[in-house]
Amino acid sequence: MLLNIVDGTGLPQRIIVEGQETVIDQSGIIVATGVAQVLAAANANRSGIILQNDGSHNMEINDLAAAASPTVTDNGSFVVTPGSYWPPAGYPVSTGAISVSGTTGDTYTCRTW
Repeated sequence: MLLNIVDGTGLPQRIIVEGQETVIDQSGIIVATGVAQVLAAANANRSGIILQNDGSHNMEINDLAAAASPTVTDNGSFVVTPGSYWPPAGYPVSTGAISVSGTTGDTYTCRTW
């Protein structure tokens, strides 16, 4: 659950706590090798995301913005090896658009909340 509060100095703070949010299935398949596709659209209320690479090849995740370039690599992407999860524990939740890139036919399991 995403909470927006104001701290004692008057600065806005965002706090994420475990809650009972609705889990949304964002699972999918890579449709074109090396071409960025939207994994999750921007969502100011997103309080969590998890992805597992179910494919046989590396995937790349970019949480800075939906990549418009042919690949997401040149935009500072994270490499997710087959069987691995993203994001790592303790990583802040991105509320912007998130892109994925990989090899045609590889699948991923993804949930957002």
